[in-house]
Order: sequence, then structure tokens, then C-alpha cells
Amino acid sequence: MAWRELVPNDARKTFETLIDRKKKWETYKSRAAFCALLCLFCFLMFGIVYFRNNGTIHGSFASLYESIMNSSFLIFLLAVFIVSFVYLYWLAKEIDKAKKKYETLRMETVDKFDTTWLKSINFETRSEISIEMNSYDINIDYKG
Repeated sequence: MAWRELVPNDARKTFETLIDRKKKWETYKSRAAFCALLCLFCFLMFGIVYFRNNGTIHGSFASLYESIMNSSFLIFLLAVFIVSFVYLYWLAKEIDKAKKKYETLRMETVDKFDTTWLKSINFETRSEISIEMNSYDINIDYKG
């Protein structure tokens, strides 16, 4: 792209960092969606297998515990459910952190984009930068 030679090095690095942070945020979101589906799948499979083996939910907690401990597949499903749920919880925290970092840098970029970086650069260059950032689903035209 021609605009990369026309902007200062700090602007170029900021745009690259902004793209990296957006990709990191999107990666966390896709992992969280997969993990949520895995949790749902394990929960449903656990219920189906448990009710197929036992046929009822009546009885004490001890009988429930005993029927789960007698089936290695139920133990496996329960373990996968717990691990994926904990990972999903961790991902939720990381998504919030990544979004906050991304949005902070995006707002800072919008401010610099409007004021200092492009004083001597024409409208076509600004348009090229906006189009490329929009291809990454990054809006640098307004803060909102």
C-alpha cells in the first residue's frame, strides 16, 4: 500500500498493533463460542447417558453418585464439562481485557488520526487507510 510510506513510523506501528489487538479479541470470542458449545454438548450427553442407564432421577444423592462413578464415560463427560466451563470463565475475563485494550487504542488512534498524523497528507491517503482498517472490521472514523 502506498499510504504506509506516507505516514510516520509510530502511526504505522499503532495501526499494526490495533490490527493485532482486534485479531486477539476475535480469537478469544471464537474460542469462547466453541467452549460454550462444548459445555452444552457435554451437559446434554451427560443427561442422555445418565437417563438411559438409570431411567429415573429418583433416589438419594448416594445412588446418583454411585451411578456416575460406575460409568467411566459419565466421569469423562463431567470432567470435560468442568474443564471447559473453567476455561470459558477464564476466556470471558480475557475477552473483557482484550476488548478494553482494543477500544482504548482505537479511540487513541481516532484522536491521532484526526489531529496530528495526517496534517500534511491528502484525503485519498486518509481514505486508503480507512478502507484498509475497515477490511479488518476496525472503524477509525469515529469514536462511538
